Amino acid sequence: MKRTLLAPTLLLLLLGAACYRLTIGSAPGRGAIVFCEAGQIHTLDPAKMTWMQDIRAALALWEGLVRYNPRTLAPLPGIARSWRISSNRLTYTFHIRRRARWSNGAAVTANDFLFAWKRMLHPATGAGYVMMLFHIAGAKAYFDSLARHPGERLSFATVGARALGRRTLVVHLAHPCTYFLDLLAFPPFFPLNARSMQPFAYRRGGYQPRWTRPPHLVTDGPYELIGWKFHQYLLLRPNPYFWDRRTVRCRRLRIANYPDAESAFLAYQSGAVDVLSFVPSDFAHALLREQRLGLRHDVHYRLVFGSYYYLFNCRHKPLNNPQVRIALALAINKREIVRDVTRLPERPLNVLVPPGSIPGYRSPRGLRMNIAAARKLLAAAGYPDGHGLRRLKFLTDNAAAINGRIAQAVQEMWRKELGVRIRINEEETKVFHQDMVHGNYDIASAGWYGDYMDPTTWLDLFRTGNPNNLSGFSSRRYDLLLRRAGRSVHSAERFALLRRAEKLLVEKYLPAIPLFQAGDGLMYHPARLGGLSMNVRMITLLQYIHWRRDRQGIPPAGRTRIPGSTAAKERQRQAGTQP
Repeated sequence: MKRTLLAPTLLLLLLGAACYRLTIGSAPGRGAIVFCEAGQIHTLDPAKMTWMQDIRAALALWEGLVRYNPRTLAPLPGIARSWRISSNRLTYTFHIRRRARWSNGAAVTANDFLFAWKRMLHPATGAGYVMMLFHIAGAKAYFDSLARHPGERLSFATVGARALGRRTLVVHLAHPCTYFLDLLAFPPFFPLNARSMQPFAYRRGGYQPRWTRPPHLVTDGPYELIGWKFHQYLLLRPNPYFWDRRTVRCRRLRIANYPDAESAFLAYQSGAVDVLSFVPSDFAHALLREQRLGLRHDVHYRLVFGSYYYLFNCRHKPLNNPQVRIALALAINKREIVRDVTRLPERPLNVLVPPGSIPGYRSPRGLRMNIAAARKLLAAAGYPDGHGLRRLKFLTDNAAAINGRIAQAVQEMWRKELGVRIRINEEETKVFHQDMVHGNYDIASAGWYGDYMDPTTWLDLFRTGNPNNLSGFSSRRYDLLLRRAGRSVHSAERFALLRRAEKLLVEKYLPAIPLFQAGDGLMYHPARLGGLSMNVRMITLLQYIHWRRDRQGIPPAGRTRIPGSTAAKERQRQAGTQP
């Protein structure tokens, strides 16, 4: 039945892709470069971003005090032309470029950063990454005073950031932070143009989201926003006032998204899309096989600084009991999942921070599969062979079918080995995220890409009070280790404390089950497009993307078929196009 229905389905999807191409007015090799994201844009408010596609768009529209090297991701001068760090590494003095301009031509000043950071630290903003700013002296106390003691609010002057004139910004840290410059290239630290936002201000300090829509959005980065069609695309053009305008060689950039990975891939194959920000997981195995055979040159794939894991809701029974959580973890055959389900060059994990990815950091051992121990723990928790344990609600995102297949494999392992039953709910991305935030789940699929090269990019996810701590996990002992590490000035001592914290997380408490280190990549034809670099954090800087001069005569990205599709092969053979 699947083969019979596949041909008309592919035909409809190809027709849809063609219609979309007419809608956005782009043809392959001419006009706008179309960069396709893995999901829809949720927000263009830097304070509220947590999704990769939103962050990637932000890096095209804004620039912070520093920016990333497109290949190594080392911090480079951005809006700040230079900086000075004190000998105790607690004070940073930044000198802002005279040529730094907003997209409306106004000068970028030190106060634009202070305005954005003050807003970020207001609890009403709901910033997912607010804890990144707690490295600044006084920032946490200021945030806490607004959140818990409205009658005893501290002044923002108590926060260790101040402007010395229009072009000098001084930042005092609460403790040395070896990766602080890395953080400054990330959206939570971007400046905002207060004047353009003022018409959308609420009485209580909030802003209507219309300030992020064209033509109202004013940004200081490589591009400016000139169009936004919801659930379809953003349209960008070079910011004429950007201080480094010469590096922006793309005259029009469309950041597009499709309802699912298959239709996005078909649009890419037809030439309606020039770059995919992902290698479609549902048939990545076949694409990589074709690459090894020399049949494709547009697949760029690698292990990345990311983990795929299952998150437990630690607030409610029975998963508030670590014995139950550990029992479920010990019953999963992770090698089998990678070998037989994902079938990709990914690495099974027993820890959250990908081992060997951070120089100087040694990962703990973690928990390995042990069915006998799992059964004993479940019985000790009061659920021998799963008896008395209710059916657990399992959530997964339906954006990629591979999520459902992994869940089904784990579902069978738990049923067979422990007698535990789960009900799998595959939800649309927005609904899935809302259910996660509101705790409407028992277990959920999750993943995280490191935002900076330090173990805390994962470990902070389970710190008490972190807005991204969707598990509800809390441990004084764990929080204390993170605080001690934060105060340590010696790298070896700090990493030792963080290793102890991760060991507690993955061997004793287990609010999440690590499954495997993720692989990811891009799809584009390097003979057609330049300026794209693969890096371990999958930070794609669209500032540098451009058509190559020799793109004429280069065919669209690849063969117009879904890998492994027998019906598509037969159709191509009959049409005389089968290679």
